[in-house]
Amino acid sequence: MMIQKAARIVKEHYDLGELIDAEEVLGGYCNQSFALLFEKHGRRFKYLVRRYNPKTEEKEIKFEHALVRHLKKRGFDMAADVISNKNGRTYVNEKLIGEGYATNELWAVFEYLEGEDRYSWIDTHIAQEDMISAAEVLARLHIAGHNFYKPPEADRVQPPIMDFLPTFRHVYTEFTQKAGNTNFDQFFMEHRKDILNTVDEILIPEPNLSKLPQLPIHCDYHQGNLKYQNSHVIGVFDFDWSKIDLRLFDLALALVYFSACWEGQAAGSLTLDKYRLFLQTYNRTCELTADPGPLTELEKKYLPSLLAAGNLFVLHWTIVDFYSLENPDDAEYLKYLNHGITLMSWIEAHKDQLDHITAQTCTQK
Repeated sequence: MMIQKAARIVKEHYDLGELIDAEEVLGGYCNQSFALLFEKHGRRFKYLVRRYNPKTEEKEIKFEHALVRHLKKRGFDMAADVISNKNGRTYVNEKLIGEGYATNELWAVFEYLEGEDRYSWIDTHIAQEDMISAAEVLARLHIAGHNFYKPPEADRVQPPIMDFLPTFRHVYTEFTQKAGNTNFDQFFMEHRKDILNTVDEILIPEPNLSKLPQLPIHCDYHQGNLKYQNSHVIGVFDFDWSKIDLRLFDLALALVYFSACWEGQAAGSLTLDKYRLFLQTYNRTCELTADPGPLTELEKKYLPSLLAAGNLFVLHWTIVDFYSLENPDDAEYLKYLNHGITLMSWIEAHKDQLDHITAQTCTQK
């Protein structure tokens, strides 16, 4: 069993004490995680042990771990620190050699974030206090991360969003050849050109692109990747998608996650009261510091484009995941696909309204 392997990895490579209990942490789509409880010197400590997705490269893990440690040094205490092993490294690379194959498994151990898991990534029935706190924490994360120095050997394989979007065209050509007769296949084929047309419309030209602030972004900041206590966010996890990119993209992606409506007649839209509240709270928190500061005029101009990019980013994950799995749940992934396509059209139709909200809520005092 994988949980026994996790225990062995930690025992061999870490000095955390005697293992008392272990359980798998369910709910993730990319990595496999386990909660392990140890006793050392009469005290008990709980850790999160992660087995990374086999597609993850070592330089991506180095980037994630370097960023987490930078944030901790800068006073952002809501990210789980990564634990060094006996060799002083922050991860374990275990080589697996069998008959006819050789591969690597990458493992890491983190502090265990206490707090309550209240929401999933598609659960937008969010208490107002939780949303306000989440927006403040995202701003604090950007403030703490803005002066991060990326180690030379550390980086995210996925390029910045404006370079990543054009790659969809080639990928979707491959998926067109794979498509079968499921409801997902048919819906994807019907809307493939619409997605690619939207990509072309929202690409930001130079020199404006280079003028938009860049910093380390979480790149998956949603309500399901946060821990809550009372009316506050007390933990942020899953930094394994983090990279250097547009600050505006991280904010826009969070706005899509936190304010999207998934149910009823409004499904496939953004709930504008939630959108306004998150945006206003984030911007006001950023006003408290010069770096990165509140949204610039150019960021305000391109916010609708980045909202569209954030939605396409999630939509692309849906499509790639569906065609990467052996037996994907057609109904589940069709739900995600339909939501993303509908929201894509909604954002395009409501650009003027979104611009008006930005002007109202992001006016500097």
